[in-house]
Amino acid sequence: MSDFITLEDWLSKACAGDAARQAAGETLLKLAAAARDVSRMVARGPMDEAVAGVSRQERPDKFDEKAGDIFMAALDGAPVARIARERGMLLEGQAGAPVSLAIDVLNGVQNIVANIPTGSFFSFLPEKGEDTFAQPGSAQVCGGFFMYGPRTMLVFSFGQGTQVANMDPESGVFHITSENRTLPDIAAREYAVNASNYRFWDSAIRTYINDMIDGADGPREADYNMRWASSLAAETVRILNRGGIFLYPGDARKGMREGRMRLLFHANPVALVVEQAGGMATDGENRILEKLPRERAQRTPLVFGSGNEVERVKRYYELPVGGSQSPLFSRRGLFRF
Repeated sequence: MSDFITLEDWLSKACAGDAARQAAGETLLKLAAAARDVSRMVARGPMDEAVAGVSRQERPDKFDEKAGDIFMAALDGAPVARIARERGMLLEGQAGAPVSLAIDVLNGVQNIVANIPTGSFFSFLPEKGEDTFAQPGSAQVCGGFFMYGPRTMLVFSFGQGTQVANMDPESGVFHITSENRTLPDIAAREYAVNASNYRFWDSAIRTYINDMIDGADGPREADYNMRWASSLAAETVRILNRGGIFLYPGDARKGMREGRMRLLFHANPVALVVEQAGGMATDGENRILEKLPRERAQRTPLVFGSGNEVERVKRYYELPVGGSQSPLFSRRGLFRF
């Protein structure tokens, strides 16, 4: 690993001279130490002492509880004014610290049973008292996530490019393996969506997906593959590597009109790293990083990936309601972008 700079060395240079960045960088190192232990817990799976003898139905809660304990212990003494947990808790931190932290300690915990990647998402915001977590995502000092999969990865941005680090499984040290990562110029013809919700989508999303399904026989005049890992961290890493698009739109199910992803805990850090890598992130129509949270638990639709595809979804919303699904548009190829 001698060819790669350590995360600690990278942060010491990148955060120098700015109090908020320095505080976020120091705290990010503490998060990385916690992620090392969470990674080992996830890798041990049912052999981990936290879930030994616990039924499969109860394991997700036990994993989440232990991950929370690990992260909160690591954050003891961190230079953050307050910590917002995805499950609703708001904890006081170091008074006078220049930043606060929003964190989901283990997103996709249900995936552990199926050995599918999980992740921990984080977002640092300038400390503004009671208004701290009401700021738009564009105010983030730093945002990103850890992914626990075949490799334990860290993807993050301080608003000046997207960085990727990998953890050496032997030493537990994170090394920067890709600086200023960008989405590929030619995106893979792939889209990620939970197609089981098709009947609940609005006409814009259904039409967009219909055109993908029609492939070479439809207005896109090319075949597309569908992907769905049911892991936000894994979907984001794939798009950083291959391009394409991820969609989790709002839908007509009870409580799902505003989508599933938490704006503060999931959408904002993903939007930051994707935009800094040259992509786009919207709720289908509006830029994620410009949305103002009404509450910490606010949900949002989330569409992100290669800019041309995300922009295309926005244009589907601009079509007359219902007109986009007629044979005139979907079969004769007049529906062009």
